[in-house]
Amino acid sequence: MPRKSFEVFVEPKVFVWSRESIGRTIEEVAKQLNVSNGLVKRWENGEKKPTVNQLKKLAQYYKRPLAVFFLPEPPKELSLPKDFRTLPEETRKPLSPKTRLAIRRARRLQSLAIELKSSLQQEIILKIGSVNLTDDPEDVADQTRDFFGVDILTQFRWANENVALREWIKVLENLGLLVLQMSFPIEDARAFSLTDGGIPVIILNTQDHSFKARIFSLFHEFGHILLNRGGICDPNRSTWDAPDQQTSSEGIRLVEKFCNHFSGALLVPKEALLNHKIIKSMKSSPEWSDNTLGKIARDFKVSREVILRRLVILGLASQAFYQKKRAEWEVEAKVAKEEEKQKYLFRLERKFRQNLIDEFVSDELIEAFEDKNVSLSSDALITQIDDMHWILEDDNNTYKIEGTGTLLDIYKLKKGGGPPPPRKCIQENGVPFVSLVLESYAKEKITYSDVADYLGIRLKHLPKVERLVRG
Repeated sequence: MPRKSFEVFVEPKVFVWSRESIGRTIEEVAKQLNVSNGLVKRWENGEKKPTVNQLKKLAQYYKRPLAVFFLPEPPKELSLPKDFRTLPEETRKPLSPKTRLAIRRARRLQSLAIELKSSLQQEIILKIGSVNLTDDPEDVADQTRDFFGVDILTQFRWANENVALREWIKVLENLGLLVLQMSFPIEDARAFSLTDGGIPVIILNTQDHSFKARIFSLFHEFGHILLNRGGICDPNRSTWDAPDQQTSSEGIRLVEKFCNHFSGALLVPKEALLNHKIIKSMKSSPEWSDNTLGKIARDFKVSREVILRRLVILGLASQAFYQKKRAEWEVEAKVAKEEEKQKYLFRLERKFRQNLIDEFVSDELIEAFEDKNVSLSSDALITQIDDMHWILEDDNNTYKIEGTGTLLDIYKLKKGGGPPPPRKCIQENGVPFVSLVLESYAKEKITYSDVADYLGIRLKHLPKVERLVRG
């Protein structure tokens, strides 16, 4: 006879908390475990006991250790960040399990960073000021840029928005923040920030494939940190202004409007925009072409929408024209999303095959791509599939290289594959946290398995992670 699994009592409050904290419904749990809705309800009110095997399945489904079900009451956890999404409440969906897990992961890294710093006897130093909603976001942006010490020529010299995102993240990390990039449904949020818990944290969504959009979100969330109002954000560009907008409460609308304005003003300072050669040559225009807006946006490493919004604020474009272009760009973005599949880019001579070795790309290959107007970072990684096929991964862009006779065909693959494990580790945890973990291991404060656990990576990838951090 098959061995009967033991039944185990679980405190009802713990049962309910474990399900609700991951955002699952009773119906979803019942379907996952192939039991009735009524049985799940009876587990949660204490009328019935689950078996050990059922508890193991629940632990896996809820992404919790099995031991949590034996607690006398739910553990104390910091609450979810405030919801600053600007959709009407009746149409705002609950956060998905994947987004809740990203928040949980960010909270854990925040807590671990504090513990590791304490074990290393390092002081938590934050070089962050504070502002109020009554402050002028233009003035706050100017003062913040002065404090950063990043002049506009430096910003213009960055090769592309990918480089710009990395450089801006370094600036904020030097202030003592943690900046993490994780994947969660873009329908839930573009980004979120944590201001409680000891160390401020900004989390960007890697499902937001545009680096320009992530750069804007980075400083939108930094605005939240300056206001000491961490939260979950779209950020919905409709909150740039529109004082009669009724999509959310007045307090939420004012905070989002301030953070949008601050982010735009910091990335595109008033004087720098007014003195831009294209702006000076055109002065004012009732309408600005996509080509013109695109040229200006490339210099500042922001989107065309951010440039146009700044022109509206500075009285060089109308609100009506902005709304018209925004609607056009939304349609354009939807079409582009549909077309995101394997795309042929260009061909290279067979001589470049000698540059296709596992590990990092060569300067020659970077130059060859740049000659074709495709930017590669120096820490892009190459993986050989066979004698005629290679995969080249660079942040969120993945390229396939295929040998054909005497040539190499280059394809851009559909987005979503993500970076290789070592780069993903750096992206998700941030350089400061990864460095803190590696230093703690070097000083024998934690074990090698702790390193893998804290960074969420297999041990075989750690040598490459170390090289990336030091590189």
